[in-house]
Order: sequence, then structure tokens, then C-alpha cells
Amino acid sequence: ELSIASIALPRILRIGGGASKQLPEVLASLGLARPLIVTDGYLVSSGRVAELVDGLAAAGIAARVFAETVPDPTVASVDAGVAYLRDGDHDCVVGFGGGSPLDSAKAIALLGRFGGAMADYKAPHVQDAPGLPVIAIPTTAGTGSEATRFTIITDEATDEKMLCPGL
Repeated sequence: ELSIASIALPRILRIGGGASKQLPEVLASLGLARPLIVTDGYLVSSGRVAELVDGLAAAGIAARVFAETVPDPTVASVDAGVAYLRDGDHDCVVGFGGGSPLDSAKAIALLGRFGGAMADYKAPHVQDAPGLPVIAIPTTAGTGSEATRFTIITDEATDEKMLCPGL
């Protein structure tokens, strides 16, 4: 018996300087209006997050910011993001930063929709049903997290780096 594979690739790639300024337009094109921005403290302190939030506000979009991501995202940091997500009425997650904020955003979007523990989603589990929509805005080149359906989250209790396919 043949197995059927389902491959989902990002629907939109906008590449080039200033592409993040198109976030309001991208959200509108997807019918989304209540984003949670998942980022890190450095991008907040640099003013880059304020630019993103201000651009959204100018388009009439109110965003909340979760900036408590950590390098090599952990179960605890993701769970904190999920709790923050659930405190708001968000319809999508915007990952803004390097690989850690992007991986965190994907994990938060998944758990925010389906619940459970991060360990429930580690390989060999493959997540076919999508979590909340994720818009990824990479600020570094290297991890490629914005273009893959894989996320790595560290279980700090066991020090296991969990590969979570399908996110």
C-alpha cells in the first residue's frame, strides 16, 4: 500500500530590504487582524519591535508582544508564550528574529491551537493539522526556520533537544 505524503510550503515569501513593512498588507491578505509578535529582548531594545508594532498600529492593527524567548527555546519559555497568547484574542503569531524566536513562534502557534505538552509533538509524531497561522520575519540568515516545518525545543528537565516535525 502506498502512503500519501502531504507537503505544505510557505504560501508567501517576500524577500528584500524593508519587507517587514508589508506585514499589515500580508495580514490583511490572509484575513488576519490580531497578531501576537514573538521576539526577543534584543530586538525590543533595538527599537525594531516598536517599528513593527507602530507600522501595524498605523494600519489599525493592535498587536501584543511576547519578548521572553530564549536561545535554544525551552519547554518553559514556550509554555510562557502559550499562556501569553491565551491571555489575548490572537488569530495568528508573528515570529520576528533569529531561529529561536521563529522556532518559539511555531511552537506557540501549535500549542495555542491544540494544547498538550511540547513532548506530545516530538518525533516520531508528525503534526499534519496546522496550528494558528504563523508569519515569520527572519532578522538573521542562517537557521532557515522560516522555510521549514521543523522546530527544535529543549526539554530542560531532561536536557533533550526535541525535534518536532510538521510545525
